[in-house]
Amino acid sequence: MSAASPVRRVERPPDALSAAAVPRHACEETHRTVDHLDQLPGSFFGPANLVELLEHRACHQGDDVGFRFLNDGEKEVVEWTYADLNARARAIAASLQAMGMEGERALLLYPSGLDFIAAFFGCLFAGVTAVPAYPPRRNRNMARIEAIANDAEAKVALTTFDVLERVQTMIADTPALQQIRWRATDQWDLAASDEWRRPEVHGDTLAFLQYTSGSTGTPKGVMLTHANLMHNSAMIAYAFEHSRSGSGMFWLPLYHDMGLIGGVLQPLYMGQPNTLMSPTHFLQKPVRWLQAISQWGATISGGPNFAYDLCVEKITGAQKRTLDLSRWTLAFNGAEPVRAETMERFSAAFAECGFKQEAFYPCYGLAEATLIVSGGYKQSPAVVRTFDLPALENHQVVEARDEADNARTLVGSGGNLLDQTIVIADPETFEALGEDRVGEIWVNGPSVAEGYWGRDEQSLETFGAQLTDGRGPFLRTGDLGFLNNGELFVTGRLKDLIILRGVNYYPQDIEQSVQQAHPAIAPGAGAAFAVGAEGSERLVVVNETVRRRDLDFEEIVAAVRKQVARDHEQAVAAVVLLKTGSIPKTSSGKIQRHACKDGFLAGTLAAVATWSAETGEVEIAASLRKRSRAEEAQLDSDGLDAALDAEQAGAKLDAEEAALADRNGAAEAPAAPTKPQPAAAIPSEKLGEIVDVVYAKVREIGRERVKELDWDTNIVELGLDSLERMEIVAALEDHFGGRFPDHVLPNMETCGEVAEAIQQYLGGRVELPAGHAHGEVAEEDYVFAKSPEFLRLLENKQLTERAGLPNPFFTVHEGITNDRTTIGGQEYVNFCSYNYLGMSGDPAVIKATQDAVARFGTSVSASRLVSGEKTLHRKLERGIADFIGTEDAIVMVGGHSTNESIIGHLFGPGDLILHDALSHNSIMQGAILSGARRRPFAHNDWRECGRILDQIRHEYRRVLIVVEGVYSMDGDYPDLPQFVELKKKHKCYMMVDEAHSIGTMGLHGRGMSEHFGINPRDVDIWMGTLSKSFGSCGGYIAGQAELIEYLKYTAPGFVYSVGLSPANTASALASIELLQEEPERVARLAENSRLFLRLAKDAGLNTGASNNTPVIPVITGNSEHALRLSHQLFVRGINVQPILYPAVEERAARLRFFITASHTPEQIRTTVRAVAEELDRIDPSYRGADRPLPPLSPQRDEVEAPLPPR
Repeated sequence: MSAASPVRRVERPPDALSAAAVPRHACEETHRTVDHLDQLPGSFFGPANLVELLEHRACHQGDDVGFRFLNDGEKEVVEWTYADLNARARAIAASLQAMGMEGERALLLYPSGLDFIAAFFGCLFAGVTAVPAYPPRRNRNMARIEAIANDAEAKVALTTFDVLERVQTMIADTPALQQIRWRATDQWDLAASDEWRRPEVHGDTLAFLQYTSGSTGTPKGVMLTHANLMHNSAMIAYAFEHSRSGSGMFWLPLYHDMGLIGGVLQPLYMGQPNTLMSPTHFLQKPVRWLQAISQWGATISGGPNFAYDLCVEKITGAQKRTLDLSRWTLAFNGAEPVRAETMERFSAAFAECGFKQEAFYPCYGLAEATLIVSGGYKQSPAVVRTFDLPALENHQVVEARDEADNARTLVGSGGNLLDQTIVIADPETFEALGEDRVGEIWVNGPSVAEGYWGRDEQSLETFGAQLTDGRGPFLRTGDLGFLNNGELFVTGRLKDLIILRGVNYYPQDIEQSVQQAHPAIAPGAGAAFAVGAEGSERLVVVNETVRRRDLDFEEIVAAVRKQVARDHEQAVAAVVLLKTGSIPKTSSGKIQRHACKDGFLAGTLAAVATWSAETGEVEIAASLRKRSRAEEAQLDSDGLDAALDAEQAGAKLDAEEAALADRNGAAEAPAAPTKPQPAAAIPSEKLGEIVDVVYAKVREIGRERVKELDWDTNIVELGLDSLERMEIVAALEDHFGGRFPDHVLPNMETCGEVAEAIQQYLGGRVELPAGHAHGEVAEEDYVFAKSPEFLRLLENKQLTERAGLPNPFFTVHEGITNDRTTIGGQEYVNFCSYNYLGMSGDPAVIKATQDAVARFGTSVSASRLVSGEKTLHRKLERGIADFIGTEDAIVMVGGHSTNESIIGHLFGPGDLILHDALSHNSIMQGAILSGARRRPFAHNDWRECGRILDQIRHEYRRVLIVVEGVYSMDGDYPDLPQFVELKKKHKCYMMVDEAHSIGTMGLHGRGMSEHFGINPRDVDIWMGTLSKSFGSCGGYIAGQAELIEYLKYTAPGFVYSVGLSPANTASALASIELLQEEPERVARLAENSRLFLRLAKDAGLNTGASNNTPVIPVITGNSEHALRLSHQLFVRGINVQPILYPAVEERAARLRFFITASHTPEQIRTTVRAVAEELDRIDPSYRGADRPLPPLSPQRDEVEAPLPPR
């Protein structure tokens, strides 16, 4: 064994039994049984069934390691001897027998691991037919499991405790599965093995049902007997020239035929050890496969063609230098088309590691024939030949030169093995065809299964075929191929064959042409098929596109049509370009052509563009088309359209604080299982850092596909394939150190769930990546200019440079910012200030501020708890409480920090925070700080909030519902009375962030309670800022006296911070007093807001969800247009800031106008007119050619309400 890396063996559980625990009489009984067995045809080992096979190994090699599982895919090893496995199998069997299950079927729902092997043999030892399947991932494959359970008439389901706990709710939602008895075998007492009774098992006893990939509605279970399995094991041993001195290494899923028969039964048959790992660990880091081969000296291993391609693509030169593949003498390649170029690339890439090309062993098989059907000779070069493609399509075999046009290179899959017969038959006439004739591959022999469970008619058709010369029965494989000098060449699938005007075409050949047509066509992600149209078959091709935003779909379609016509002399009837990662595939990664066809006919494929010969037009998917602005503005009753809510189930950063920053707003995943494992003890503030790392790794792998990323983003739906998702997992494990348990991986779908899993299972530890030995630190970790965060900022700033525009941020204002501002000595009409009521700069407010500074100084110079309390503080807090209608209030030095400090202080682990999906970053950061669980509800959707409370309120101590008064990005507001009713019904706390609604909503500006006419005391926590309507700086909390008193003595952001400065305290107090004297300011603000919104809508501007508030966006549809519009308005004397990706989605890029009471109608009319004119120049299609420009003065039929005096 290589010493490349240390191995940590996991101690066996104390109840594991050694070889000595196998009763001696059992060994003697096995000897007697084996000695008198009849030999099976083609078998050269005595036991006729798998029960006797395992007992034989336990008796004669009991202390030998039979199976070794790498828990983390690398160093953490669990080993079972044959005696261990035998003892566990007996214990499980005894329990099944006690349940009366003999002769029944048992579902096996296990993640990869040794528990599956124990359960499989436990079924065999109990006389129970095993039915392997993979545990459900959420509810995604529960329908398939239910269909399999119904078809197999399963009476019991065996799994692990972790899986059973995870699927409880799914079982409850699936009545058919409730009828099955569910058991966790890893919790069973091994002492039960003493109660085991040997069942009546013979060669023809059914061992297990292998359900093949296919329709969920009509699963087909292949019936495999003990004799089938023993015979196929003998054939594999013969074909691979196995010896007991060899050893294996498998990562293939154990519930599939290649993993179970090749990776479990074959090594048991030979009595040689086998090392196993989860397919997930291989996909995360393909090098793990080759490292295991190197470390454990494996002589046999393999997998589908894609696995070898993946190693070539992902394994680095440095990693290669650690590998020794010289002992790997048989590398089988099967389960999907074997490609000569793959074997050549892999051999060249790993020759330096000692791999020899002659180790490749192409083979052919299928579940209906147990596993292997044909193979060649070990250590002989693969048979690779080139044939004329037109001849193949005409069922003839004509060899061609490699460089010839229309040539196709095929890899041979060996020939007949032992007493098994392969014939090529005409699928229509059932006539046996000679060599060099293409037909259906038929197989006869002891490995051919009995048929499909419960499907007699289909079994007879598939397994009972007779040749016209009387030979039979044969298995009809459904695969097409031919024999050339005894070598089997597989050319395609019979049911996938495309027949156009009497000529046969292989779909994979057309797919290859499509993928060569244009660089934007994704390789290995397409399907070709025929559909009936107007009485004839017509050709349809579908293919994923690469991940680029500037694709020219018309150009791509034209290239595809041209290439197919040139290569195959056939016209394409339809071309469908698909979203990346969306093409239907089986669990093993094969393209499902029939599912593609069904999706095409049903119109359910994830198409980004479609071309049809009938129309001759390329139709771009609605999600990608430049939608009409009227469509963009179409709102549901609660604000933004439902689709946007679904995509943005997480917080947006407020652009005035992070217009160019990554969005870090968090949204919690669904509630934890009823009995969650204890979370690792890490400070809750670390979660923010963890989330940042998750974002970074997802963005690093997904690149441009993750523009809409937020905490509730479903990573599965980003268009990342399974390999890329595994790369993210591997990168996170490298970063934090440790490993996610296998049972957790299927549930990690959203960024939030990933962050939770890191917190729970990895503990938030940050470890240096491999290679940083002896304290070496990457430059990016100590030179900030090279840090990924800073480089990402530079990348975002390059948008302005590429557009040839100046940076619109951090403009220097040279005076008071109100309805007007001075920049660079020039005056501008200003829409960038939330000085809503003109308090900042008002003479009365300035005088009060100056008086306070003269009396109290510029700072209170201490925490108020210690010696910083001033008379002004109490006056302001009393004034806020009276203005809102609460008992008391507390003021703090910053608005953002107020939310962070108060939410983080009042709530904690065991509590739940329910927040709007578009909540401000300060709310999110406070929730993160608290350590409470968080759940978003769709924007302004009180109904969804209620449904969440109905479901999970009882699981938490305190629950906080938090909404905003006016949402600062969109200018809409919630139905607060409905949320208050929910708060009362479910006994929750209610918090309203009034940063943009205090002073702007309600007749007198008292906020949302006045606007809706509700009792202010029905809301527990009123939060607001002093920087907007109150012309100052800071934040406040208003509520019951007890709450305020508690916060003043305990809130860290108050106790450990200096008190609000005298200037800010006095200016806020003076503003509140002035507002009460002049409530007409609120009326003037409301009228200005209505005027701007009405004019903008009439002009065809997309104002999103804004609803008569002073926050009005004009959504441009992309960041560049927003930049250009902002710049052109600035040139015309109007100052308004753009909000760009990633602060908002790219399609939601906008200019955000803050309306104030100081703006005049003339300023508003001139501005809306200028916006319309400039948008017409930037994007003539935005408003439409026929829409008139907004007027600069009121029209005759326009009634303009008089404004209160200024």
